[in-house]
Formats: sequence, C-alpha cells, structure tokens
Amino acid sequence: MESNRPINGRVVLIAIDGSRHSERALRWYAEKLHRPDDAVVLVNVTEPPELALGFGMAGMAVAENYTAAINRAMSEARQLAEVTRNICVELGICSPDLERDRNNLRFLERLGRSAGPVIAAVAEEESVDLIVIGSRGSGLVRRTVLGSVSDYVLHHSHKPMVVVPPPTQEQN
Repeated sequence: MESNRPINGRVVLIAIDGSRHSERALRWYAEKLHRPDDAVVLVNVTEPPELALGFGMAGMAVAENYTAAINRAMSEARQLAEVTRNICVELGICSPDLERDRNNLRFLERLGRSAGPVIAAVAEEESVDLIVIGSRGSGLVRRTVLGSVSDYVLHHSHKPMVVVPPPTQEQN
C-alpha cells in the first residue's frame, strides 16, 4: 500500500463544502500555515439523498431517481474539486501541473448524513497532522439545537485543529 505521507511535511485536512466559510478556511491556511512540503487533503461530505422504499414499478422508479441523485451529487463534487483546485493553484498551495502534485493535493468525496463524524473518521484514516475547518459563527443556542460540524470534530477527533471563524463586522 502506497503511503500518501510526505517525507518531511505534514498532512493537513481541510474540510470544504463550497461555502464562503470553507473557502475562507482554505485561504487562511494558505496565508498563515501552508508549507511547500505539506500534503493537503481536501474533504467534501455530501449527504446522500433520502431513499423512499417502493415495490414493483414504483420501486424501480425510486431506484432510478436515487441513482440519478447520486450521479448529480458526484458531478457537483467533481465541479467543487475543480473549483477548489483552481483556488489552490491561485493561492500557491499546488502547481498547475496536476500529475506533479497528485500526492501533495488530494480531493476526497464521502457520503454521510452528518459531516462531523465523516471528517473525524477521514482524519484518522489519513493520519493527518492538522485539521482546518471554517466556522459559520453560530451562537451557543443555535449550536446546541442544530449541532456544529467544527464543534463535533473538535470534540471527537484526536487531531490538532484550527477553526477559522467568520470575519468580524469591522472586517466585512
């Protein structure tokens, strides 16, 4: 099994979802923490479509709709990977030569009902040295009711983590 671990560098996981929060975290990493020998693992978690059970012809239609929804999600993930890769080139995280950087920049797409547990699991699987994740800046009540991806990862992953908060009002 080939190792994706850089010889002298770190493995850094950055959670991305196409939001301004995840892009802000990526840009913050590039500006404040990036080292040329880092291996960056970009992780996107897509929620699978709901599956309604059906029988006979209805069951076939449900299966076809489910397959179409999965294919759409995969297509969107490929688009997100391409957009994010272009941002990484712009920020100097990787070069435009995709073949040269295939071990220094990887994009992982995972299906999961909740992003937090998936991100924590990928961090363990990939033996990352650091997790970088953006935060929406939800207040305590909202986090308590809705949960928070960054809060979950912080409390369930055994890896160092940077949570990039939203800009303050003065920075907007």
